[in-house]
Amino acid sequence: MINQRFAMLIKIQQEREEKLQAHFVKAQQFYQQAEQKYQGLADYRTDYIQQSQQQGAAGLQSRQYTQFISFIGKLDQAIQQQGRALQQAKAAAEQRKQSWLAMQKKRKAMELLVQRGEQAELLKQLKQEQKNADEYASQQFMRSRNEPQMY
Repeated sequence: MINQRFAMLIKIQQEREEKLQAHFVKAQQFYQQAEQKYQGLADYRTDYIQQSQQQGAAGLQSRQYTQFISFIGKLDQAIQQQGRALQQAKAAAEQRKQSWLAMQKKRKAMELLVQRGEQAELLKQLKQEQKNADEYASQQFMRSRNEPQMY
């Protein structure tokens, strides 16, 4: 009866654990996407600067230089904003991972508790069987001593 209750609780824990694992996987994917966006912006900035330097070697007008500096500033702001989003996504993924691992630990503890209970019950049954066997053997021995022996 108790094991059935624990089995039901373990099943509920497993379902919760699976949900938390799915949330972690989703958060991890979101983090990876944010990381790709961040890296893409950083790579684009580097490429843009290189291309602008090549064009600048031929000479830049002041208006073009101002536009170049302005655009680099906007790219820097976008990179900073994406960096913050990346850190938030990383923190969320880590938090969800810890929740999932804590639920997994709790489920495993419950399973261990059930296993130990089953082992204790089995040991109790074995002791009872041994006691019954000893009692039966003792009774048989007493009967054989009390019966007259025929030779």
